[in-house]
Amino acid sequence: MRIAPLAAGLALAVSTMMAGGAVAQTAPPPPPPPQDKLERVVIVMRHGVRSAMSSPEDLGRYSRRAWPKFAVPPGHLTANGATLVTMLGGWYRAHYRQLRLLGANDCAVYYWANHTQRTEATATALAAGLTPGCAATIHQSAAAPDPLFEAPQTPLAPLDPQRMLAAISARVDGDLAAWDARQGPNRDRFEALLLQCRRIPCSSVERTRVQRRLGDTPVAMRIDASGKPDLTSPSLQVAGIAESLVMAYADGLAFPGWRGIDAATIGKALIVHGAGIDLRTRTPEVGRQTSSYIAMRLLATLQRGAGATALADPIGDAEKIVVLSGHDGTVTMLAGLLGLDWKLRDYAAGEAAPGGGLVFEVWRLAATGQQVVRARYVAQGLDQMRHQVPLSEHAPPDSVALTIPDCGETCPLPAFTTHVLQRVTATQF
Repeated sequence: MRIAPLAAGLALAVSTMMAGGAVAQTAPPPPPPPQDKLERVVIVMRHGVRSAMSSPEDLGRYSRRAWPKFAVPPGHLTANGATLVTMLGGWYRAHYRQLRLLGANDCAVYYWANHTQRTEATATALAAGLTPGCAATIHQSAAAPDPLFEAPQTPLAPLDPQRMLAAISARVDGDLAAWDARQGPNRDRFEALLLQCRRIPCSSVERTRVQRRLGDTPVAMRIDASGKPDLTSPSLQVAGIAESLVMAYADGLAFPGWRGIDAATIGKALIVHGAGIDLRTRTPEVGRQTSSYIAMRLLATLQRGAGATALADPIGDAEKIVVLSGHDGTVTMLAGLLGLDWKLRDYAAGEAAPGGGLVFEVWRLAATGQQVVRARYVAQGLDQMRHQVPLSEHAPPDSVALTIPDCGETCPLPAFTTHVLQRVTATQF
C-alpha cells in the first residue's frame, strides 16, 4: 500500500523534470545585440612602390655605395609595386566583406586616378585585388591637371604663394636655419647610413668621401620662378634621397656592400624626412590652398544619403567604396588641412607610405541611428612589402585610428562637416 503512492510521486517528479527540460530546450535564444552598420568608405591613397625619380648616379653622389637600379623608367610603378597594391586590395576586400559592406562578388567600388603612370597603374592594381572579376573603370578628369590632385584656383582657397610661404615661415619663427639645426641629430643618423659611417655623427674625414654632402645645401625660403614656395636646407635635401631609399627597399632590390639596410634602421633614419614633410606639406595653410577642393568633394561623398546640403559634387555614383589614387602630397596636404596625425612603426610621423592611404568610413550607430565618421591610416610595413608577405586578418597591414580634432575617433557626421568647413575657410590656424 505504501509503494503505490511512492511510485506515483516518483512518476510525477520525473514528469515535471522532463517537462522542465523540454521547456529549457525549446526556449528561443535571446536576440543578438544590434550592431553598428558600415555604410560608405573613401580611401585617399598614395601610389604604390615606384622607381626612383633620380638616377643611381645622381643618388650615388651623396653616398659611399652604389645605388640599385630599377627595371622601369623613373617614377613608374614597378612590377613588385603592382603586386603589392593588388595584395593590399585583396586585404581591403576581405576586410570589408567581414564588416558586411561588400558582398561576395561585389563590384560597387569607384576608382579615380591622377594623370600619371604610377597613379593609373596603382588604381588598376588595387582593383585587381579589391574587385576581382569586375570590369573596373579607372576614372580621370577630362584634361590634365586634375583639380582633385593638383591645386585648382577656386574661390574656396585661391592660391597665394606669399601667404603660404609666410605660414611656413611662422612655423619656424622666421628662422629656417635654426629649424635645420634642430634636425641635426636626426640628419646625422640619415647621413651615417648614406656614408656608411662607423659612428653617428660621421667624422670630418668620412664626410669627404662623397661627391656631395647634405651640409652643402644652402638654407633658403623663397618663391621660385614658377611662383611656388621653395625651401632648401641640409635637412630638407634628404627628401628625394629618403624616398628613393624607401622605394628600393620595398621593391626588394639588393644593396651590395651596404650596412644597416633593414626596416628598423631605415625607419630611424627617416625621422628627419618626416620633419621636412611636416614643414613643407602638412602646414595647415599649405593644405588649405592645395586640398580644399578634394576635402569638399570628400565631404560631399561622405554626406551622400544623409539629407545634408552638399556644397560640392560627390565623387562616384553611390558606390560603397570610393578610391582616389594620388601622390604622397595628396595624402599629407589633405591630412595637414584636416589636422590628422599618425605614426606607423617603419615610417616617419605623418609620412605617406607607398600604397598607404587615409581611410574615411561612415558608420550608422545601432543604438541611436546617428551617422558618424571614423578615420584610419593604413599602409603595408617595409618588410611586408620587401618580402611580399601575404596579408590576412591575422597578418594585416599596419593601421592606426586617427583622432579628428575637437571631435575624437568617432565623430558625428554633422560635427565632421563643421570641422571640414572651418578648416577650409579658416583665415588663420
